[in-house]
Amino acid sequence: MIEAEIIAIVLLFFVAWALLYLARKRLEKFGLNVPIPFLLMYKSKVRDIWFPSISLSKGYRYYEKAAIVLSLISMLGGIILIFYIISEFIVPHPSSQPAVSLTPIIPGVTISLSQTPFLLLALGISVALHEIMHALSATSNGIKVRNGGILLLGIFPGAFVEPDEESFNSSTLSKKVKVIAAGIAMNLILAAIFFPLTLFFPSLVSQGVLIEGVMKDSAAYNASISSGDIIKAIDGQTVNSPYQLGNYLDKNTKNSYTILLANGSEETITINTPNHFLGVYVTYDIPSIWIDVYTFIFWMFTINFSLALFNGAPLVITDGGKIFTELLKRALGSNGEKISLYFQALLILVFVYTILLSNHLLG
Repeated sequence: MIEAEIIAIVLLFFVAWALLYLARKRLEKFGLNVPIPFLLMYKSKVRDIWFPSISLSKGYRYYEKAAIVLSLISMLGGIILIFYIISEFIVPHPSSQPAVSLTPIIPGVTISLSQTPFLLLALGISVALHEIMHALSATSNGIKVRNGGILLLGIFPGAFVEPDEESFNSSTLSKKVKVIAAGIAMNLILAAIFFPLTLFFPSLVSQGVLIEGVMKDSAAYNASISSGDIIKAIDGQTVNSPYQLGNYLDKNTKNSYTILLANGSEETITINTPNHFLGVYVTYDIPSIWIDVYTFIFWMFTINFSLALFNGAPLVITDGGKIFTELLKRALGSNGEKISLYFQALLILVFVYTILLSNHLLG
């Protein structure tokens, strides 16, 4: 997309939000609320009890117990990740670039606009499931759900449920933590489900090994292999992944390659690789219909892993922050809440500092 079109989209975005904010009083008649710029909310009264056949079942009780453990793992993981990334930038590193960094997701800036629909779909599903688990655990622990709704933050969709404040505050520590932890655990579980799919899905649907580049004077270059060609088979055996190609190169110095040329024709050639090196940059040959599916899978993992770690970390407004506060209040009384606030405020400053370092915004 050319620069002028990107500028037009950005301008349209700001104009649309400006109009929504100016019309916020009128929007209230339709149940819509724009409390601050770039935040649109629809809130309404929802059912007090959510799916009792599920939330009151024995199986769900086990889920809640596991959720507490998973939420604490997410909290610890989020804290460790933040400080690990800072150490990567502060401690002298043998390579020029740190191994890990934090980059905010900004469509058109840090990710391409073509990725945005898949990102938004994955985010909407992930947040909705997160909030549903909060509601189920509220019912499971005898806490009524007061309100629920959907929201739009910039271009990012979301959802929320609000337990009855009086009922929640009067509940035991165990019940509070279960309600809060249920959402974090769901994101961690979804990340665990989609992670192996991101690894194995390409090889399952790949129809060959796509040549992305050829090194000059390499064996592939001398055999007239070009970018866009596809290796379909080696020595008569179907090849679907770079890993399989590597295995053949490791075992033999002479192979017969069946190649689908970029012009659509197919030929078989014999290539000698005395040093077991073909000299190509390769990837999976994934049909276009499956590329969209894989993109969705990738974003489901990325979104849920990010939510699990950073919503699990104690960063003032996060679920992890709420759990951290409740635990310190129980351990230290009224002082626990103050200590929690100070610690979380410090951690969120460190978090922001980490993002700035990761994106080279501090020189």
